Amino acid sequence: KRWFELDAVLDGKSTQNETYIKSGAQQAVTKDIFKGFNCTILAYGQTGSGKTFTMGSAASAGIDDHDDDDDDDDDDASDTTTSNEIGDLDGIIPRACADLFNHIRTRCDGNAQVELSYLEIYNEEMRDLLVVELKIRETLNGEVYVGGLSSRPVSSPKEIGKFMEEASKRRVTASTKMNAESSRSHAICVLQIKGVLEDSTKFQAKLTLVDLAGSERIKKTGAEGGRRQEGININKGLFVLGQVVSALSETRPKYKRKPPYRDSKLTRLLQDSLGGNSRTIMVACVSPADFNLDETITTLRYATNARNIKN
Repeated sequence: KRWFELDAVLDGKSTQNETYIKSGAQQAVTKDIFKGFNCTILAYGQTGSGKTFTMGSAASAGIDDHDDDDDDDDDDASDTTTSNEIGDLDGIIPRACADLFNHIRTRCDGNAQVELSYLEIYNEEMRDLLVVELKIRETLNGEVYVGGLSSRPVSSPKEIGKFMEEASKRRVTASTKMNAESSRSHAICVLQIKGVLEDSTKFQAKLTLVDLAGSERIKKTGAEGGRRQEGININKGLFVLGQVVSALSETRPKYKRKPPYRDSKLTRLLQDSLGGNSRTIMVACVSPADFNLDETITTLRYATNARNIKN
């Protein structure tokens, strides 16, 4: 037997709403953001384990705007989004978008600005899914940002959904033996939020939503040629992510080492999220199949190490 220490465990019968709440994503969006904390939510796991479903499709992010005259009952009192806004199958992204704008409306009286950026990392190259070629930059005080990354002002979940749906059509996917439509890139959606609370307190925060490409064993996917090289690059980025997480979670002084952020574009971009002043939530997606046991164990090790990171 192997034991893994995690904050919550959800089986196949768990609802999307339970995942959103028990993962800590709801608290991050409805509380931490408005205290000025940067928050990152990412899904990690092998190809076909349910990462994209858990995060929520781009199309489902375009939920209906809130209607104050609608008296539909809320199925779960602890969920601040309302039943007319989201469906049972909508994942973390649409729920987070709904909660974010609901709280902007109630806590800021609408006095806030939100800007959306959306990019992918494919074969260790970054692409702006809203437009151009990108490079990672660093400010004098060490903050990491993406030079030339375009942004769009958004004022509702529906607008976010529209941009994400358009951007997702540009995202690289391909069919493998493990998944009929496998994401071949890491997709990163960034919402920059600035606002003023009702008590005149100003806040500024960043919400980063990450759908990682699936970790996979090349032999299992049946990939050849260019697809095989894609798999190697995907695994490289995820391997370096594992090295960074392992280094950050190490508490024994003898084994402490500098996290290798610069060894991949993915870890460089997530440097602030993993090692900075940020609330970071990792949702580890695993398969119940015996065939995938090795990948499941690897994913759970990642999650256990990530849980031990103290920012």
